Amino acid sequence: MNNFMKDRYGVDEITYLVGMVSMFVALIGSIFDVDPLLWLSIAGILLALARAFSKNIDARSRENEAFLAWASHVPMLQSLIERINMGSTHASSTQGKSSRSESKRNAAANASTQAGKDELKRQKSLLKKMWKQHKTHAFLKCPQCGQVLSVPKGKGKLIVTCPKCHAKMETKS
Repeated sequence: MNNFMKDRYGVDEITYLVGMVSMFVALIGSIFDVDPLLWLSIAGILLALARAFSKNIDARSRENEAFLAWASHVPMLQSLIERINMGSTHASSTQGKSSRSESKRNAAANASTQAGKDELKRQKSLLKKMWKQHKTHAFLKCPQCGQVLSVPKGKGKLIVTCPKCHAKMETKS
């Protein structure tokens, strides 16, 4: 699940603005019971989601840059964008932040991505082991440290010691 948004565009100024305006239109449509406004707001929310989940990053970036260039000529819209700017990587790159802070942010993102990949590999390995041994072993988690332990099935009551934190627990197998 951590890698779901890996190659996707994410939220930028257009997506955020379309989503907020759509929710406002939905609120107005439901207060005054105007169905076309509700359908319009649903379409706007779906558009915002489609932009956020898009894998065509170059096209979305060009659209966002064109929108920001156009919005810079509309003072009220520009101030609104500045207020709702969430500090995302899209916004920071368009506002010309220093490349040093951007490279630090990219290094941190790469490190967290690598940690996520390692965690997924570990979970995949554990699930394979559990599936291979599911007929002969029962699996439980240590209540103190969360380590997954395996015990042979059909042995009755067992006192199990966690190899990681040395906690003892009683369980049926």
